[in-house]
Amino acid sequence: MIMKFLIAATLSLCATFAQESPQIPEPESYRTTGPQALVIAYRCTPEQRANLRRNMVETGVARFEAWKSGGILKDYHILFNSYLDSETYDMLALLEFAKYSDVARWHEVERTSPGGLAEDTLKLITSAVTTPIDPIRRKSAETLPERGHSVYFIVPSDYLIPTDAYIKYLDGYVIPQVNGWMGEDVLASYLIGIGRYATSRSWSSVFVLEYRDVDAFGKREAIVAKVLERLKNDPEWKSLNDSKQKVRVEKQTIIAEELVVAQ
Repeated sequence: MIMKFLIAATLSLCATFAQESPQIPEPESYRTTGPQALVIAYRCTPEQRANLRRNMVETGVARFEAWKSGGILKDYHILFNSYLDSETYDMLALLEFAKYSDVARWHEVERTSPGGLAEDTLKLITSAVTTPIDPIRRKSAETLPERGHSVYFIVPSDYLIPTDAYIKYLDGYVIPQVNGWMGEDVLASYLIGIGRYATSRSWSSVFVLEYRDVDAFGKREAIVAKVLERLKNDPEWKSLNDSKQKVRVEKQTIIAEELVVAQ
């Protein structure tokens, strides 16, 4: 019964999108090359969390900064879970490359520094998972907070419909919401990525939401409600909201701070 429901929901949602736009969407440009970003999720034991954080601040982040300066990385963010939570991850690295061929240069890094970590840091890690992703939607405010002062909210999920339909769902339903949060000046940036080679992975899509500071993140629920109330006056958005289709299943979220090079 569950499978029949999911199939029916998928067909219904695809039909809705087809009515809105009779043209079959062209393949996204990211499909013309390999994935140009990686998410590396690291775990450690509770007693090693403080050591891992200190190690990364003192020497670990500087390694990623050097790879950025050397042109291997286009950008990076080292995000440390704000809470002890053994059911998620202790640290995430979001790595982006200017072009897919630069990923091959990262493969060389991995030979001597698995996951970008030095030998002494690796001893603190119990496991790590690397997921190639395609950053398909992103936006930043005109003014950004100083790195290390933001609060990051990471939302992994599995999407249950074809990728093209999911992207249209993001554009029609999700993006108006996150743009609304940015308009309320609580959200500084966002990135939405789709996992490549996601079979049997724990998630297939990830939202990386950067809130300006602790106070801005504290307003999250109030701003979400405010923007939703406003969007209900948009007929196109409301029709997607009222469809009640099962599009994605959210996994365990992470609240994190960004680690920066020690001054």
